[in-house]
Amino acid sequence: MELRDIIKSIIKEYEQRDISLNERNITLPETNKALAVVGIRRSGKTSILMKLFKETENAVFFPLDDDRIFPVTLDTLQEIVKVSKEMYPDKKITFFFDEIQEIGNFELVVKRLVEKEDYKVYLTGSSSKLLSKEIATQLRGRSLSVEVFPLSFKEYLDFKKITLTDVLTEQEHANILNNLENYLNYGGFPEIVLEEENREDILKNYLDMVVYKDIIERYNVKNTDSLRLFLKFLINSNTKKVSINKLANHFKSMGVSVSKNTLYEYLSHLNDSYVIFPLKKYAYSLKESSLSLMKSYVIDNGFIKMYDFKNSSDIGKYLENAVFIELRRRGLFENQELFYYEDNIGEVDFLVKQNEHVSKLINVCYSLNFENYDREIKKLVKIGKKIKCNELYLVTFDLEKEITEDGVLVKAIPFWKFIDMEI
Repeated sequence: MELRDIIKSIIKEYEQRDISLNERNITLPETNKALAVVGIRRSGKTSILMKLFKETENAVFFPLDDDRIFPVTLDTLQEIVKVSKEMYPDKKITFFFDEIQEIGNFELVVKRLVEKEDYKVYLTGSSSKLLSKEIATQLRGRSLSVEVFPLSFKEYLDFKKITLTDVLTEQEHANILNNLENYLNYGGFPEIVLEEENREDILKNYLDMVVYKDIIERYNVKNTDSLRLFLKFLINSNTKKVSINKLANHFKSMGVSVSKNTLYEYLSHLNDSYVIFPLKKYAYSLKESSLSLMKSYVIDNGFIKMYDFKNSSDIGKYLENAVFIELRRRGLFENQELFYYEDNIGEVDFLVKQNEHVSKLINVCYSLNFENYDREIKKLVKIGKKIKCNELYLVTFDLEKEITEDGVLVKAIPFWKFIDMEI
């Protein structure tokens, strides 16, 4: 069968395919530009694109990782466009290209379609070659991007057909907490939520695929053992401060030859691929902030569970990671609007900066007790007074309470209510 006949067949297959998709709390904006749906593998990007495709008239959906067109090239993409126009003459087609990163220099075709021929183009793919910063650079501002993360806890409950209401019965409340504990331990990848069998194996395959496809293959990493060791360390050090310089020396003492510059490169790759998010300390000086130790956060709690060989009972770190990802999901970018804070008084888990002002301080703990009250409440209040921030929060597993300390209000809010809080 000739290539053009294969292309026609695939286009017709997707046009006729019936799909049943769970709803996500993600709205793609209306735009005349190219729209890139960006995020880690297996987070649900293709499903979001498929749903919009089915709602769009005169649309063509094409999966560029289909083995029937392998090896896929720029000529293949041009042929797909040509065949689509022949199949739907005199119609303004909306193109949906899935796994566009399979094609080198794909932006040349997309740029022509958007700028010269005025077509709408939607793109998705694994972040290895479809990062929002790359799209924006190549298309010179003629693109928008939407980030997709694994399921939020609200979406998790939707997938489980559980309704979260303002007033819960005792049984409903217990069910929410049981599901929250499961979410904190195993994360929100859609397949993990829907299929609870073999979760550890599935998560391991996910992470292996991301490391190989989006980092090793893309950046031609030769010392793969040092990369995997570094990633393992960052996941194990989740929510803790990390010194790259000390880590390079530590690896050297273990007989692992890797420079600090290489570790910084690995960190950049892991961040670009939506695996690790390095959070810096807030400071009035940009230089001081950039030189501060980073705290490491992970895209999904399931990856933390994978490396928690001690089966840690410290669910507080799982909760803190989930809070970070929720803030990041809301569009607060690390080291731009979102930081941690530390001074001679103490430390605050998250500082939110909006319009060049500190708008919120957020601490996270599983439960509040006599032993941690000073750290979580008293020092939070002192720091809030020092930097003139009045919105103080403590996100917990289930405690909801208004606490007044030294004349200042701190709102303790359960994570399952925090997800609906306006940031």
